[in-house]
Amino acid sequence: MFLKRRDLFAWILLLAAAIMIIYGRQMTGSSSTSPDNISETRAYLNINEALGESVSAPAIQETTAETFSQWNIQETAALSAADGNIQETFVVESTSDVPEDDSSRQGFKGRIPGFILIFLGIGAGISGIFILRQREPVLGPDGALILTGAALWAGEIAWENAFSGGGAPENISLTEGFMASGLLGILLLLIFQVCIRELWGWICSRLKPAWGLIQRLASRCEKPQWLLMVYAVGAAVSLTICGILPGLARTVGTAIPWPLFIALMFSGFFALVDLWRYGADLLHLKKQLVHFQENEPIQVDKGAFSDTEEKLLALQAQHQEAIKTAVTSERFKVELISNVSHDLRTPLTGILGYSELLQKETLSPEGQKQLEHLTQKAGYMSDLVDALFELTKVSSQAVESKKENIDLIRLLEQTIGLFDDQLNTTGLCVKRHYEADSAPVITDGSRMHQVFANLLGNAIKYALPGTRIHLEVKENAHAYQIRMVNTASYEMDFDPEAITQRFARGDKSRSTKGSGLGLAIAQTYTESVGGQFKVAVDGDQFSAIVTLPRS
Repeated sequence: MFLKRRDLFAWILLLAAAIMIIYGRQMTGSSSTSPDNISETRAYLNINEALGESVSAPAIQETTAETFSQWNIQETAALSAADGNIQETFVVESTSDVPEDDSSRQGFKGRIPGFILIFLGIGAGISGIFILRQREPVLGPDGALILTGAALWAGEIAWENAFSGGGAPENISLTEGFMASGLLGILLLLIFQVCIRELWGWICSRLKPAWGLIQRLASRCEKPQWLLMVYAVGAAVSLTICGILPGLARTVGTAIPWPLFIALMFSGFFALVDLWRYGADLLHLKKQLVHFQENEPIQVDKGAFSDTEEKLLALQAQHQEAIKTAVTSERFKVELISNVSHDLRTPLTGILGYSELLQKETLSPEGQKQLEHLTQKAGYMSDLVDALFELTKVSSQAVESKKENIDLIRLLEQTIGLFDDQLNTTGLCVKRHYEADSAPVITDGSRMHQVFANLLGNAIKYALPGTRIHLEVKENAHAYQIRMVNTASYEMDFDPEAITQRFARGDKSRSTKGSGLGLAIAQTYTESVGGQFKVAVDGDQFSAIVTLPRS
């Protein structure tokens, strides 16, 4: 990421800037400290040692830092002798014969290379920070601040331990001190420039939370649960360290590291923002689930659950494609059935017409028998075509239902009355279980009459002769439930859900009468008026259950 040619060049500029600024600063600060001046300072120390006086380390630093071309120091020491008190004054004057103007001019010339290095370093740093700005985070703003604060605190502690008491130890020369401080300064300045570069890139990217160190660590998690854990732990650790940092600073014996403290607070704030965004992402996912359930467009957000939302979007596309395919297939079947029904009606009408004409003619007994058989089959085919055509129109919603107020009990009794002869012939009887004498309901009476007629007709065809058909009507606050139960005359080894399909029959040998449209018509008509239809099998008991809303 940061090893690209552009970013690598920026890192080289930052390192070069740190080196040039630090060593340029040392050159401008130590140019006046010539070997002659240092020897004079040491001679001055020897004089004071001879006098029994002590010169403090701050005085050495102060004297070394000043220009030694013009200085006067006057010391008066009291010496005691056996024969009396003698006061002697030592006057140390400047041994330099160089005029004051020449000395100042030479000192300024010695600082020129240092100033040049400093200006070059500042230019290189600005180029590495702003011109070649960070486009992708290396540590992130919070990570860079934490590193800077920790480095400053560590550097402060190291400096205090190395130069305790305000001066360099005796075993560390002045050159070694400059070298140690230079390397430390280069490191701290490089870290400081990196921090500025990260902050500048973060600002230019419109303060995106994705630049945060915790966010970048969490982005490596494959599951949202681990993502949430990284956010929570990051916030807890950052804020906890902020709480114990003042006490730790007092234990170490240094001041509170405000840069590190602020950086940790900043990191904890980032983690809390990420937690908030995680909750917002979870809420967005829930909304997309609702959109999927309601078949509304799904919007994929760039959040913690973007992968799940993309899968949900793909699933919705597959679902819509499946619906489109099913609708196309259903439309094709409707058109096919309509066209076939229309094409069959013409020849069937002709067959039935010729049958009626032949019945008026004198035929042999065998011919009369064949004519009756022909008329019966043609009538069956005509009824089948009419039923199939009507079923197709209802299932395609080409014809709307006509709802009206009817009495459900009265409708059932009228339907049963139409099948009295068939019931008596097969020895079946209908056992009624009504909770009330009337059941007012708003529905399409003609369609529900066809539903109950088909159910009762199926019961007469497939019920065991001499048994009972139980018909019960139950009422609740919102709907009526009509259940028709009969004992089958054959072993029912079919799927209750598959038996309601068109042309599906419980008698797999298809030796009995029936077209396989009775239950399909019952289900389609019931659903067309807002009701529900289902079939249940319990041993030899076959149940057809119709649920109708009251209004």
